[in-house]
Amino acid sequence: MKYLILLLSLVSLSSYAAEKKILMLVSNGFYAPEYYTPRAIFEKNNFQITVAAKYSGLTYPDRRNVDFEPVKADITFKEVNIDDYDAFVFAGGNGAWEDFFPNETIHKLISEAMNQNKVVALLCTATGLLGMANNFSGEGEPIAKGRNVTGYKRVEGILKFLGKVNYITGEKGKPHVIVDGNLITGRDPISSELFGKTVVNALK
Repeated sequence: MKYLILLLSLVSLSSYAAEKKILMLVSNGFYAPEYYTPRAIFEKNNFQITVAAKYSGLTYPDRRNVDFEPVKADITFKEVNIDDYDAFVFAGGNGAWEDFFPNETIHKLISEAMNQNKVVALLCTATGLLGMANNFSGEGEPIAKGRNVTGYKRVEGILKFLGKVNYITGEKGKPHVIVDGNLITGRDPISSELFGKTVVNALK
């Protein structure tokens, strides 16, 4: 009897996970491990994954990632319906500077997701959105003001001075992820696995 109960519990958990929907957002020039590593963890946990990019068709990783394939977007940023997803996961990489930071569609998307208390997760360079979204001129209201955040060193100044967040550096050389309510931030590529697992835990 106890084995039947255990089996039913596992089936129930699997079904619950399958109901959760993740939107992964990538930029042209994304850092491949910061997309593929979390995605593999999401797939292992049976989450439904949709990929969004600025344009339809193929989105290519950073030129340093020659061993990785480009990603085919399912939808464009402008086609995203916030209500369709439980979590929004932004992969890092140099492409964030062009496809994420100045993009008003992305600003609106992340702002609405935060307001609706969806899980919002940003990795590495993508964390700079927390300073840029609706605040590109530096005269807006930062969407994560006062929240605990980490992020890539190249956007630390953006996060501190534009985003007005509590930036937490973490220990150099070790994976570092910060959770503050519905907001999840990862510092760098070596944090990709921990980042993915943290998103899974937040959704379960």
